[in-house]
Amino acid sequence: MMNTRYKKLTGLHAGHVYAVTAPSNEMDSPMHWTLQCETIPDQKLIVGEDELADKTRWEAVS
Repeated sequence: MMNTRYKKLTGLHAGHVYAVTAPSNEMDSPMHWTLQCETIPDQKLIVGEDELADKTRWEAVS
């Protein structure tokens, strides 16, 4: 499993940090990432891989 964190820069939940989890065997193929909000444990969003690549919407957090 891959586990990375992203901060949303625009929209309704701007400023929130999300944990991104994905099966490592799917990292090189088209897929959807599951973003789980750390501040609202029950909230889950499905975001396309191309949306995460958009630097105006998301910022990787270390």
